[in-house]
Amino acid sequence: MAKRTNGSEKNRKEPLSGVARRLWAFSGNECAWGDPHCSTRLVTEEGAWVGKIAHIIGAEPGSARHEVWDGTDVDQLRDFDNLMLLCGVHHDLIDSSVTRHDYTVEYLRAVKQKHEAKYRYTVDDIEAEFRDTVNGSLVRPATTMRRFFAWEDANQDPSDEHDFLELVNRFAGRVGGLTRMARQVLALVVHEETTDFELVLRRFSADRRTLLSVVRELQKADMVYLHAEEYDEDRGQLSLLGGALEGVPEMWDELRGFCRDEKVDLKEILVDLDFSRLD
Repeated sequence: MAKRTNGSEKNRKEPLSGVARRLWAFSGNECAWGDPHCSTRLVTEEGAWVGKIAHIIGAEPGSARHEVWDGTDVDQLRDFDNLMLLCGVHHDLIDSSVTRHDYTVEYLRAVKQKHEAKYRYTVDDIEAEFRDTVNGSLVRPATTMRRFFAWEDANQDPSDEHDFLELVNRFAGRVGGLTRMARQVLALVVHEETTDFELVLRRFSADRRTLLSVVRELQKADMVYLHAEEYDEDRGQLSLLGGALEGVPEMWDELRGFCRDEKVDLKEILVDLDFSRLD
């Protein structure tokens, strides 16, 4: 461990092995600051690295928020959960002796979590995508949808419930025919109702040609539409289509509401194809 000029030991500030790579993977190449949103790219178009790794709990006595550290595990200060990627402006803002007291550990952790959540599944799903390609897309159909019907509280006739169950499982089969990336984009658009094409590009770290191909796949399946015409005021937005649900476009809203209220991850249904979560 390095020594200070007075002979005492310094806490090492360098991230643990592999942490910097994880921070970059979950950054979307953007500063993590979100109040207001900072769109500063961490790597410029010229290839210059302008991002800075910031400590949430400072590593050195007297540094920002160091007083919160319990003093037991030095490596905690260099690990993923205590570090965030920021542009130079926001890095200096949270560390400056003048402004550091405006930003608590809890606040910065929330900023980090909110930003990284947008990009986390892109990396986490790499192995799942490989398995998906090798094994094929296996749909786990709904069998009763009792949980969904109880949530909906519509008191439908049993025959109507049976018809709706068949409709949902036909839809599940159509979703199962999509590539995994198409299902991921679909889940994102359903979750957010509409989303910006450029934002999806950054979240998936995909090139434009690949994402356009995925959007065409979803448009052909009557699930997602890209507003691309010059005269369209929503140009560049991805919106939901109702054709895949055979005239029941409100099903998108119901899926979103069900997953929110029942604490079900929408990706488990639309990406992992586990429609039994509706049972």
